[in-house]
Amino acid sequence: MKRRFPPLNALRAFEATARLLSFQQAAQELNVTHSAVSHQIKKLEQELGQALFHRLGRSIALTDAGQRYFGEIHAALQQIETSTQAIFGEPDQGDLIVQAYLGIASRWLVQRIGDFRQRYPGIHIELFSSYLDWAFEPHVADIGIIYSEQTRPGLVYQPLFKGTLIPVCSPDLFENGRAESLQQLLQQPFLDITESPRNLPEWIRGMGLHEGQVRIGSQHDNHQLTLEAAIAGKGVAIVQSFFACGDLENNRLVIPIDLTVPEIGAWYLVQSASHRSDSKVIHFANWLYHQLMADEFLLRSR
Repeated sequence: MKRRFPPLNALRAFEATARLLSFQQAAQELNVTHSAVSHQIKKLEQELGQALFHRLGRSIALTDAGQRYFGEIHAALQQIETSTQAIFGEPDQGDLIVQAYLGIASRWLVQRIGDFRQRYPGIHIELFSSYLDWAFEPHVADIGIIYSEQTRPGLVYQPLFKGTLIPVCSPDLFENGRAESLQQLLQQPFLDITESPRNLPEWIRGMGLHEGQVRIGSQHDNHQLTLEAAIAGKGVAIVQSFFACGDLENNRLVIPIDLTVPEIGAWYLVQSASHRSDSKVIHFANWLYHQLMADEFLLRSR
């Protein structure tokens, strides 16, 4: 029986394009032309007999078949990379500075970074958190896990996901950790976050409410303090889902009611254009994507 095995170059082109949702960025990562990537994808689609992407003018989206195929191909290519490293060693060495918000770094990333170090012992990860700005700082970090509402020239943005604003609170704030209605939720004080002043107003508007219907219990400078106050039972916090998924996983927090609002921007892996061919950056990007896709609490709250 003849084996059905598409060309490896076509699979690599598909995996990169599906992960980045951009023919241009895939071409830059693979160090080939835009037309070469497009040609490989068309050949693969012809061989498989199905479209893998919806062409939407200047943007693209995966078809249902393309989404399923991407999950399998991404995992298979990552396994090839891992096996090659395990048997033949890892040539990449050196430091990799990763910028991440303090709440993400302390409540999600540090619990997982040991897995990266085991896979790539020659790469030393240094975490950098900016206390002044949410923007990526290319003069300090090699790569960043960044939330942004617009892109900046000179940087390469790899889309990770578009999250949601979710209500979170202590499991003890409501019976069985669930509010029976929006009105019951509104009886509790809400916790305001100074560094994300739009979270609560955006959620309020999304619920069809006005600000006078929400009682502010306390205000906190950052997500760290806000989440700690929520864990302590001081009220309900409206946070971006990525910040809360670590505490949701450990049952320190719960989502008391399934009323969420899409974030205005999206989460990206950001790097300078000069670093796009750095294998250390590529290894980290692939590893991070796998970690995100394995996080059921993050997927559930998106």
